[in-house]
Amino acid sequence: MSRLPALLVAPVAVRQGRALQRDTPRLPEAHGARDGLIGGAGVGAHIAKPLRLLVVGDSTAVGTGVGKLEEGLPGQLARVLSERGGPAGGAVAWRAVGRNGATASEVLAEFSTAAVAAHFDLAVVMVGWNDALQLGSGRAFSTSLGQLLDRLHAASPDARLVVVAPPVFGRFSALPHPLRWALGRQAGGLTRRAARVARAHAAALAPGFDGRSVASDRFHPDADGYRSLAEGIAAALA
Repeated sequence: MSRLPALLVAPVAVRQGRALQRDTPRLPEAHGARDGLIGGAGVGAHIAKPLRLLVVGDSTAVGTGVGKLEEGLPGQLARVLSERGGPAGGAVAWRAVGRNGATASEVLAEFSTAAVAAHFDLAVVMVGWNDALQLGSGRAFSTSLGQLLDRLHAASPDARLVVVAPPVFGRFSALPHPLRWALGRQAGGLTRRAARVARAHAAALAPGFDGRSVASDRFHPDADGYRSLAEGIAAALA
């Protein structure tokens, strides 16, 4: 994707972006442990082996916008999957890996080793927010995302992989125009790239965050926003 349209409005968009950054509260990552267990029905005297869920990526992987990860994407998705039941009796063991502000290349460089340190049955990749915000190279984004999926597949070949598309910045009411238009166009191009990379790696593509239900910074998802993301992932898996 060409970045020319976004670059053409860059002088105004940069000023708007700086003002937005200055005036927007900087929320921390969710507190508490980076792993947990949700659901589970006893089978005789034993508990069925849980579905092992890995969520790796940027701020949305580590629950920025909510107080604890149970309310973020890892806990919300584990809850949605648990409610469906299944061979694990509804038990889902989740684990989150990542950090605020990470691009796809930074997630690959800093967290791919930690991500594959334990086996998993389902891996969800959350990248693209910061690649879009920084007007990063689409080609570099595709390369990093593909390499991350390769590492995940090599570590757990039988696991299902899901790529969550970048956010739909063009719908974020907190973003003024032309910044909203520029970021929306950039994120849309990255979404098309994410779709191609996902297909090439036999991964499902889930919808990105639409900006409807946001935290106090009017940017990151709140608990309901993360629930919506989780339901989109579950639908993509189905």
